[in-house]
Amino acid sequence: MRKTIWLKVLILIVATGFYGCDNELKVAAEWKEIAIIYGALNPSVDKNYVRIQRAYLDATTSALAFSSLKDSLYFDTLVVYVDEFDNSVFTRRINLTKVDGNLLGIPKDTGLFYSDENILYELDADIKPSLNATAWEYRITVMNPKNGYVATASSKSLGDIQARSPITPTGGSVYISNNQNHVVPVQFQEARFARAYRVAMNIRIEESNRLDTSQKVVKELEWVMVNSGNTQTLEGFREAKYNVLSQGFFAKLNGSLDVNPSIKRKLKNYDLVFYGISDDFNTFLSVSKPSNTIVQKKPEFTNVENGLGIFTSRNITLFDNRIFNSTILPQIQASPLTKDLGFVN
Repeated sequence: MRKTIWLKVLILIVATGFYGCDNELKVAAEWKEIAIIYGALNPSVDKNYVRIQRAYLDATTSALAFSSLKDSLYFDTLVVYVDEFDNSVFTRRINLTKVDGNLLGIPKDTGLFYSDENILYELDADIKPSLNATAWEYRITVMNPKNGYVATASSKSLGDIQARSPITPTGGSVYISNNQNHVVPVQFQEARFARAYRVAMNIRIEESNRLDTSQKVVKELEWVMVNSGNTQTLEGFREAKYNVLSQGFFAKLNGSLDVNPSIKRKLKNYDLVFYGISDDFNTFLSVSKPSNTIVQKKPEFTNVENGLGIFTSRNITLFDNRIFNSTILPQIQASPLTKDLGFVN
């Protein structure tokens, strides 16, 4: 009997202690300044832009409630600069300027997040491509002068590719055949510090109404010829060779254009674009792409010290406004995939 009484008392004490303690689940840590930096320097353009935003989380309110507030996404005041090094030797400091991308033709998509402004930081100076004897590195520093917070990241710049085929800076043309086994040779010399390449043809097509030719529109289609082609080494200067099936060109037209007897189409011109990306950029893209397994949680990748995001490099080589080979129209008109799409001279 005495054992039974003491057992009941013990249960009461434990229960009282359990219900009396603080059982509130804390899902948010103490506030901490965190900058999110996204930038991909490109030596082939005159100006580069870096997006810098702040991470935020409220312990009691949904994050969506703050998504439309400017001060939830952006810092009021920042000091942002990039230091340049050649083979680890400091050469210069470049101060970045705060700008509104919406006013520069770089609009921010509307939606849940604040979009009245698209705040970016402009780097108005040349980025030098790394060559055989040079290894240019760019180190960004983001500092909040109000509280002393600092985030940093660095990346080596990519060198320029040397295109060999199908076109070069001085000429050449892409020959495409309806033959099932025909290939377009894509060949180039890999650039220093490049990890992967993507080669694409941007095809421009003019559509007009057969009854009213004044009704015209130009459409642009992208045919990806090489996707995520890994380089042989980060040191560059190796020859990359790809044989791209011509059938991909006809399949692209077939999948993007509708059969419409009232429309006639003409090939205008095309751009051939070589996209080179750095090793960390390639890793970032790899871990960010959608998962095709039941495991949906992805590892986070960042190269920003004391922050999040990625500061990296790319190099885009563009051969623009090239004229199609005169033999391509008969091939389009003969292919089962494209013969009914209304292409004419």
